Order: sequence, then structure tokens, then C-alpha cells
Amino acid sequence: MTIDNHNHFCIYCGARIIDSQNFCTKCGKPIYKSPNVTVKKDPSKYDSKINELEEEYDVKQSKAKELVEKLFSPDHMAYQKFMSSINKSNNLFSTQVGIARKMAELSVEENPFVEKEIENKIATLKSFIDKIEDLTNELIIHLSSNKKDNEDIQHLFDDMDDLINSVKDY
Repeated sequence: MTIDNHNHFCIYCGARIIDSQNFCTKCGKPIYKSPNVTVKKDPSKYDSKINELEEEYDVKQSKAKELVEKLFSPDHMAYQKFMSSINKSNNLFSTQVGIARKMAELSVEENPFVEKEIENKIATLKSFIDKIEDLTNELIIHLSSNKKDNEDIQHLFDDMDDLINSVKDY
């Protein structure tokens, strides 16, 4: 239940009005009461795209986690580092999805500036997906080759850290 704390006054004479009044007690004019109207907003043209990106990211990050769990034991340093990077990426991706949704939801009219910013957010989300996909590919290569290629793995960590840091600045 919401309590209405607004002061209600007659628009003609300024007399205080009680919620149940239909006429002003001072000037006798009828009191206009706006009906309670619920406005259903049409979904944004970006909603489906954001949902698709979120689903794609969820599938790819779960695949990456699955591969990390297959390749490394939980007490291995690489396991902890990979899982930490994936979890950071998940948190930032979720934050960016929330921001993109809020921007799309609040965008009432066609506004080129807002649309460009939403497109930038979508590009950021795509870059997260690309980096998770790169991680997955590296893990698959590592799984199939069974040789340690620390340079490629370190390069991938650096790329993911750069992405995470750039999004934090954005």
C-alpha cells in the first residue's frame, strides 16, 4: 500500500481538499480526479538483441567453466585463475546487460544519442562473448594437445583482464 503524501489543493481557490471530496468546500467548483491508469510500455527494439546476447554468453561461459573443470583440478593455480577471470567477466557482463536494459527501457523516443550509446553497450556485450569464446577455443586446443602452452594462456588472461579493465573504465 502506498501512502500519498502530496498536499491536495483546489486549483481555483487554493483550499485544502480531502481525498473523498467531489466539490471544493470553499468555492464549490468540481474536483477533477485523474483515473488510475497503468501504462504498458512496448518492448524496446533492443530487448530481443540483449536477450539473445545474454543467452549466448551464458552458454559460452558455462562451456568455458566446464572445460576448466575438465583440464585442471580445483587446487591447481590455473583453475583458480581461469575461474576468477570467468567470474569477473560474468559479473561485469551482468552489470553491462542491466545497464543496456535500463537504457533501452528508459529510451522513450527515437534519440540518436541514446541509440548510439545502446549500440555501444551491445558492442561491449559482444566483446565479452568474443573473449569467452577465445578462452573456450584455447582451452579446447589445450585439451586436445595435452601440452602446456603458457604463453598463449597468459596472453588470453591478459586479453580478458584488458577487457574487464576497459569496461570498468567505461
